[in-house]
Amino acid sequence: MVQVTSADMPADKDKDGDKSFLELVRSYFRYYCDRSTIHCVRYLYDVQLHNMERLIWGVLLVTSVTLCCSFYMLLSERYGAQKLQTVIEDSQYPVFHVQFPAVGVCTENRVNWSKLEAAKAQFLPANASEDVVEAFVTLVKYMTMLRFDNFEFSTSEMEDTNFEIVDFVSLISLANFLVLRCEDILVPDSCQWRQTSFNCCDYFLLEKTEYGLCLVFNSELSYRSQMLVKREGPAFYPKHNAKAGQSSGLNFNLLLNDSFKSPDSRVTDNVFIMIKPPTQMTNVVYSIRPNTETHVAVRPQRTRTDYNTRNIPPKRRNCYFEDEEIDFGMSRLNKSALISNCRTNCHESYLVRLCNCSLPIFFARNEKVRNCTASSLRCISRHNDIFSYDKHLEEDSYFTASKPGMSCPCLVSCDLLEYFTSTTTLPLSPMELPASSALKVFKVDVHYQVDMMITYRTSLEFTSIDLIANLGGIFGLCLGASMVSGVELIYFLTVGFAVYLYDNNYYAILRKNLQNKWTMGLRYLRNEVSHTRQEAHPADPKLKSKLRHPFSSRANVW
Repeated sequence: MVQVTSADMPADKDKDGDKSFLELVRSYFRYYCDRSTIHCVRYLYDVQLHNMERLIWGVLLVTSVTLCCSFYMLLSERYGAQKLQTVIEDSQYPVFHVQFPAVGVCTENRVNWSKLEAAKAQFLPANASEDVVEAFVTLVKYMTMLRFDNFEFSTSEMEDTNFEIVDFVSLISLANFLVLRCEDILVPDSCQWRQTSFNCCDYFLLEKTEYGLCLVFNSELSYRSQMLVKREGPAFYPKHNAKAGQSSGLNFNLLLNDSFKSPDSRVTDNVFIMIKPPTQMTNVVYSIRPNTETHVAVRPQRTRTDYNTRNIPPKRRNCYFEDEEIDFGMSRLNKSALISNCRTNCHESYLVRLCNCSLPIFFARNEKVRNCTASSLRCISRHNDIFSYDKHLEEDSYFTASKPGMSCPCLVSCDLLEYFTSTTTLPLSPMELPASSALKVFKVDVHYQVDMMITYRTSLEFTSIDLIANLGGIFGLCLGASMVSGVELIYFLTVGFAVYLYDNNYYAILRKNLQNKWTMGLRYLRNEVSHTRQEAHPADPKLKSKLRHPFSSRANVW
């Protein structure tokens, strides 16, 4: 009990039987020990035990609590590391659940040389000078091998041509006019999908890639492909396939004519096959030689990242969720297409940065920058070493000579569908070869390698549920405690203790002692109580009470 030492206040004789706060705490702790469900605690105040026995149980309790804290620190460190693990989710996932890949056909010769005279009439003025015509013909020659990742013409070759006089020619319009179309290279009645014939030009559509304008089957990026989605429905286009093996997917034949090339052309008769997701603009290509039959076996693979990894930064989980806020710097494509085409957008940014223009032959139309002109081809040739190489951010640490290139910190989608391919090329039999040597034939078969695919799932190695479960097991092992025991401890430390103090009339005593302290403080400030050993002079009723002040002339000042 708090004592009030004042000569002017009578002693409170009602408090003689009251307990002090420490006595109440000691009594309450004994009360808790008798009722606690945590092991060892009830032995600390057991009157039937010897002091040595109580000491042993106390040491055991401290040891158990220390072990619990140590294990908690280890589990917290493991949980804080936020490590990821990838496991097989389904080893027998039917392939018809995923879209069949888009198949692109790109000829190494980018233009139809037989249309040269028509192109002159289309793009040049009627009274064009010989210099303009010569520069235009040279421009068309350069466009026969125009690829973003490998423009083989050197800058010194291009310096002799005055491209500035044909800068008025739109490269994308010229490329669209001269491109080899479906009617030019696809053999009619040769296209089959799941062993059912279809009109080739209804589904092989011209689309932009980094290899130029290519014929693409089962894509959904171009305007005409979007019309196919509306016509056939999103559930049926892009197409799906349930079978595996040769002739179970897409079959088509190509026929190239030497008249498509210029007489002095350096391009070969090879054709590039591109396998990519339907929403992706470009991918790696596989070269096939003429007069051959090529079988492209496709093995799809899907990797899904759990949503519980959302709190991990994208750079650590190496993927983006489609509903995440991502600034790609452009809005020409939807979110899923932007994620899958991040590398293409990065390549375009390098072209804009180095040449101050964009080339819609390879990329989506960008209204923010000007289109490249004929004279811009010199810049593309000058930086061909950069445009032809995708450089990883940390690869210089493993090579003695640094190579210039494009560094694109792109991440994939958290619901990633990949297509792994293997090609087999066989020569055609003499009976299958064309009659004329000027014709080159290609037979292509694209099919699934297996009818069941493997799906993977990436998730947190140690989640919050795992943390709670492990903590519960450790506390149960070391202390025999549970969540109810923890709630019980919190209750006894808060509500139970407050009720116990109330039952012992502690709040009334505390309130009375605080009032006495407050009264004593006010009397001390008014000089009505002396803090020295001398007795205070009797108060003169004629004198008014006065608060203490450091400059007061009284004897008992501060």
